[in-house]
Amino acid sequence: MPATEPPEPTELHVCHRCLVRLEASAGGVDLPRRLREALAGRGLAERTRVMASGCLGECPRGLVSVLVVPDSGSGAHVQLIDPAKDGADLAEHVGRLPGVQDGPPRAGRP
Repeated sequence: MPATEPPEPTELHVCHRCLVRLEASAGGVDLPRRLREALAGRGLAERTRVMASGCLGECPRGLVSVLVVPDSGSGAHVQLIDPAKDGADLAEHVGRLPGVQDGPPRAGRP
């Protein structure tokens, strides 16, 4: 029986420019860590990868743009999140993506 490759993780590219434009009280530079914690709280940490990106072309005032690239590689889209929600809104969105909850966890993290 051939070994099957674990699915690629869903990638979350967080716009660095949005983070630095936030008010200091919003804790923008700390948002990626809070996103990882929110994903872990929903059991999604092993199926997602959070990384910084350059400008995504969406420049919302007081929000942060996140490019969501599902593990299938298709259906990528920009999700605007509220930094005050500490990533709960993004974790909920990712949890609703097809295959994210159902797939086997990814073995190890780089």
